[in-house]
Amino acid sequence: MSRRFPACVVILVAVLISTDASHGATPQQVESAIKRGVDWLFARQKDNGTWEEVMQPDGPDWDVKGRQWGGLTAIATYALLASGQSPQNEKLLKPIAFLKQAEIVGTYALAMRCQVWNLLPRSPENRILFARDARLLASGAKTEGDARGLFNYWADGPGGRYDHSCSNYGVLGLWACAEANIEFPIGMWMAFEEAWRRHQLEDGSWSYIFQGGERESRGTLSMTSAGVATLFITQDYTRPNVGLNCEGVPVDLGLMVAMRWMAANFNKFREHYTHYTLYNIERVGVASGHKYIGDVNWYEVGADYLVQTQHEDGGWGDIPSTCFSILFLVRGRAPVIFNKLEYELPQKGSSKPRPAAWNNRPRDIANITRWIGRQIERDLNWQIVNLKAPVEELHDAPVLFISGSEPLEFSPADQAKLKLYVEQGGLILGHADCGRKPFADSFRKLASAMFPDYEMRELPPQHPIYTSQQFHRSRWKSSPSVLGLSNGARELMLLIPAADPGKGWQVRAFEGQERSPLAELAANIVQYAVDKQNLRFKGERTVIARDPEIVPFRTVRVARLQYAGIWDPEPEGWRRLPIIMHNNYAVTVQPQTVKLGTGALSSQFAAAHLTGTASLRLSQRERDELKAYVESGGTLIIDACGGNGEFAISAAALVNDLFPGKPIATPSTGHPMYSVAAPPITSVAYRQFTTRLLGRSVAPRIRTLDLGTRTAVFLSPEDLSVGLVGQPIDGIVGYESASATALMSHMILYAAGIRLSAEDIASIRTTGRPATRPATQPATLPATRALVAPAGK
Repeated sequence: MSRRFPACVVILVAVLISTDASHGATPQQVESAIKRGVDWLFARQKDNGTWEEVMQPDGPDWDVKGRQWGGLTAIATYALLASGQSPQNEKLLKPIAFLKQAEIVGTYALAMRCQVWNLLPRSPENRILFARDARLLASGAKTEGDARGLFNYWADGPGGRYDHSCSNYGVLGLWACAEANIEFPIGMWMAFEEAWRRHQLEDGSWSYIFQGGERESRGTLSMTSAGVATLFITQDYTRPNVGLNCEGVPVDLGLMVAMRWMAANFNKFREHYTHYTLYNIERVGVASGHKYIGDVNWYEVGADYLVQTQHEDGGWGDIPSTCFSILFLVRGRAPVIFNKLEYELPQKGSSKPRPAAWNNRPRDIANITRWIGRQIERDLNWQIVNLKAPVEELHDAPVLFISGSEPLEFSPADQAKLKLYVEQGGLILGHADCGRKPFADSFRKLASAMFPDYEMRELPPQHPIYTSQQFHRSRWKSSPSVLGLSNGARELMLLIPAADPGKGWQVRAFEGQERSPLAELAANIVQYAVDKQNLRFKGERTVIARDPEIVPFRTVRVARLQYAGIWDPEPEGWRRLPIIMHNNYAVTVQPQTVKLGTGALSSQFAAAHLTGTASLRLSQRERDELKAYVESGGTLIIDACGGNGEFAISAAALVNDLFPGKPIATPSTGHPMYSVAAPPITSVAYRQFTTRLLGRSVAPRIRTLDLGTRTAVFLSPEDLSVGLVGQPIDGIVGYESASATALMSHMILYAAGIRLSAEDIASIRTTGRPATRPATQPATLPATRALVAPAGK
C-alpha cells in the first residue's frame, strides 16, 4: 500500500535527508540506474518468461547453451528479486515456474538458482527445491588430488579439471542452501577452506587455476575477491567458536594479505571481467563489514563507475553483466543497521596505542544482522568503522556497537566525536563481552563523562524497546539486563552489562528460551532506533550541509531559554535548523543561549524557545522576564521535548498564569503562521508512536495565545525538539521530522514578520535569492479564525 505524505513534508524531504554527494554517484543516481537496469532486463525477457538463448541445452559443455543452460534465467530472476521486484510480479511468475522445473546441472546455473530460492518465501516447497539443488551442487565438489574441495563447470567426477571461478560459485550456492537450514557436514566446509588456502599465491592473491598456464596462474582481482569472499563464508562454519571466551582472536594472515593485495590492485577491476569482479568485490565488502578496502570506498567507487558507464538503453552490455551490475548496486547500498567500532587503547610506556579487544567475536554483528534481515524480509548490512573517520560516516548506521572485554579509554577528542554522533541522532550500544565488569564499568564512566546531566538506569519493563517493537518482552522467559541513558525523550546510550548476547550471535544460536530473547532484543533496538520503518540506503543521512550558493537576505535572532532543569535536551536541533532555514528560505537564524532571570531576554530576539523533559518550575523573576518579553512584542515558542506530559501540563499552566483571562486555542491551518512561506502547511505527519496513542490525524495541534492582533505564544504539547534533529526514533509523542521542522520554521518566520511567496521560494532554489524583497512586517490575525475549543487550565 502506498503512503501519501503531506505537501509541506514532501517539500522538505530533499533537505532533511542529506546525500553524501561529495564523491561518487548520489543515491538518486543509483536508484535511477537500478530502475533502468531492471527495465532493460524485462525488455529482453522472452515470451516464455525466460532469458534463455535456446529452448533446450544443445551447445558446448561449458556455456549457457550447454551445461550452464538455465543460468541466464536464474541470474536475471535473482537480480530482479534482489532489486525489490515481488515474486508475485506477473512478469516473474513464469521464470520462477521455469526454474522450479528446469533440469539444470551447471555449477554457475545451480548457484544462481539457489540465490533465487533464497529470496522466495520459506515454505515446504521452497525447502524441497533447496534440498534438490544442495545435492546437485555438493555432488560436484571434487574429492581427490589437488582439486579436492573445488569445482568444475559441472559434476564430472572426483578429480580432474577445476577452476577457482566455478569453485567460487559452488560455495556461494551451497552457502545459500545452508542459510535455509540445509545441513552439511563440517568436513565439506573444511575441504573448501583448505583448498582455497592451499591455492593462495605468495603475494596473497588467487589465480584462475593454481599452477596452470602462464596466464591462468597470475593473480587477478576477480579471483582474489572470490577467494576472500569464499573464506568469509567458510569460516562461519569452520571457526564459529573463535573468541567465545574472550581469549583473543588470532590474526588470519591469509585474509589479511589478500585484503592488502586487493587494496593495492583495486583499480584493476576495470581491466577484465569488470562486472563479474564488482559483484565479487561487493560480496567481500558486505561479508567483511569493511567500508574501505585499503583507503578505497569500494561501494562509492564501484557505484560511480556503473552509473557513468551504463548504456543509454539501460543495460551494461549482456545479461550477466547487467545482472552483476544491478546486484552490486542493490546489495551494496542495503541499509547498514550496525556500525561496529574498531578502537585502540593507550599503551603504558609508549606513545603508540595498542590494539584493543573490540572484535572478540568477529562474526557477531555479521550474523545478527543477517538474522534481523530475515525477520523483516530485508537485505541488511553492517560495517566496521573507527574514530579516525569524520562523524558523518558514523551515521551510515543508526546504532554504533561498542564491544570489548577491557576498560575503555577514549581520548577527549574521541569522546567529543562520540557525543556529537549521539546528539545528531545516533544510538550507542555497549556490549560487555563475556560479561566483563571492567568493560561495563568503563562504559558507564564514558556515559557520565559525555552526558553528565543524565544517569544510566535499568530500562523500565514498559519501555518502547520492550513493548512497541516486533518482539514483545512478555514472551521472553527471562529478560536480560539493559541499562539506558536518556535525555528524557530518547535513549542516547544502551549497555548490556552481563547477558553477553554476542556469544550466541557468533555461533548463530538464535533459538531457544535463553538465546531467542537476546537475538530479539537486538532486533528491537534497531527497530526502536529507526522508528520501525526508516531504514536508509547507504549514502542517505540526516546530517545536512549549508548551501554556499544561497545569499541570506535577513538575520533572525532566537533566544534558547536556559533555566534550572533539562533546558537543552536536543542541542543538535538548533545546529541543524539554521542550516535548513538558510537553504530553504535564505534566512540566517542565530540561536543564542539566554539564561532566564538575568535580564538578557530582550526585544533583539524575534523569538524565544522553551523546552524540557520534566515538569517546568520557574522562579518569579524568570516568569516576570518571560511576561515582559512577550508583552513587548517577542514571540514565545514552547514545545514538550519528546512529548513529555509533565512538561506540557506545566508549560500550559505557566502560560495561563502569565496571561490570565487570555484563552489558549488550537487554530486551524487558516492561521497566518501556516502560510508565511510557500507551500502553506495544510497537513502534518505524526510519528507512529503518536498515532497509536492519539489516533490518526493530519491536523497540527499547535496551540496559540494571542495578544492584540498577533499570536504571542505558540505551545506544542507534542514534540518538536527531537524532530528537529532529523533522526527517526520510536517512543516520541510528536511530529515526524519533516513536519516538526516545517512547523518550527514557520513559527520563526511568523515571529520575524517574514513572508515568502511561491515565487520567492522558487527563486531561492534557482538563484540563491528571493524573487523580491519579502515582506518583513509582523503578520496580523484575520478578523475571524476557525478555532478548536479553547484549552483552559
